[in-house]
Amino acid sequence: MINKVIHNVKQFFVVLKFEIGNYLKNKSFLITTFALAIILSGIVIVPTFFMGNNNKKADPEEDNKTKLALLDTHESLGELDDFEHSMPNYDWVNCSDEQELHDAVRKGKAKAGFIILDDNQYQYVVENRSVTDTIQEDFETSMNRNYRMKVLTKMGIDAAEVERLFDTPLESKTVILGKDSAKNYAYTYVLVFIMYIMVIFYGQMIATSVTSEKSNRAIEILVTSTNSDSLIFGKVIAGAIASLLQGGIIIGAGLLSYRFFHDAWNNKLDFLLDVPKNVWAIFIIFGILGYLLYAFLFGMLGALVSKTEDISKSSMPVMMIYIVAFLIAVMGMNMPDSMMMKIASFVPFTSCNSMFIRVAMGTVSKLEVLISAVILGVSCVLTGMLASKIFRFGTLMYGNPIKFRTAVKKIREK
Repeated sequence: MINKVIHNVKQFFVVLKFEIGNYLKNKSFLITTFALAIILSGIVIVPTFFMGNNNKKADPEEDNKTKLALLDTHESLGELDDFEHSMPNYDWVNCSDEQELHDAVRKGKAKAGFIILDDNQYQYVVENRSVTDTIQEDFETSMNRNYRMKVLTKMGIDAAEVERLFDTPLESKTVILGKDSAKNYAYTYVLVFIMYIMVIFYGQMIATSVTSEKSNRAIEILVTSTNSDSLIFGKVIAGAIASLLQGGIIIGAGLLSYRFFHDAWNNKLDFLLDVPKNVWAIFIIFGILGYLLYAFLFGMLGALVSKTEDISKSSMPVMMIYIVAFLIAVMGMNMPDSMMMKIASFVPFTSCNSMFIRVAMGTVSKLEVLISAVILGVSCVLTGMLASKIFRFGTLMYGNPIKFRTAVKKIREK
């Protein structure tokens, strides 16, 4: 018994070494790895050339302010310098009449224009108004302040003192007893999306690898000379190692690029890196187990077809299961402690994402995490054992794709 186990372990490592070697010698695998690493680095680096030096504080004298045209024939705004001071992000072009203001806006000399009709009346002139236009809102805030100051002054009230009372800053401190879901949302979504890419892309890669070997009949020799458990576990874990290596290089290139251009981004992406150690640990544990679960399923389905063209159709049920699991996770991010997420965190097909989200954004006990991990781990082993049986049966069958139900039925008959 012990000798058999040792023999199987040796076979497993032989298959593992062989499969990893195939990945590392595969030109398309290497080209894809470095191409995606360069693309991700470019996504991080290129925008910095258009950002300017964002780490410097805005200087009204140096920055390119938005130009606005102004016609105030009645001098309703009073001292223009005071009004301009209340809108520091804009530069003003004074116009003598309405036609001059319209021409300035049409010719692009000013982004927009304002015609002051009275102390609390105006016209807003713009060529094309965008959905994100906030110029009018900024102007109204300043004009209301200006009108309020004038009225208070006429009433003999110290307008500056009233303004000071209105602008008194409030001091506050937020005490979070649980999780800061707003802060954790970004990195949680990114990690869940990375898991999605890993399962869908690399799961297909494992299925393709199995089918390709089956089509050239090389795997027939392996199956007859190697234990099917060692073979399927070796292939799946080799695929996991290769995918983690590839993903690590790609993400590492992006992080390294961000490290060098950190100042240009003005620390805007730091929140993606501020992941607590316990969250990282849960992501790694549930991520690996969840990936292996789906990898076994993809490998199993890859053995049921003889042509790589049939992989997409064969693997569609597994892909749909994971897409549903992903959608449940994304929807559950807004309510991590909901009943739906609690149930999903114990279902093997969904727990790899749902339990991670609950740990990152909700409230969950260590016992729940342990139970979920055990269920997922046991499911992973059982799926691997079923996959090895179907793998051995499927790789020796050629011709039309074999239905999963048919394969299970044949295995039971044996």
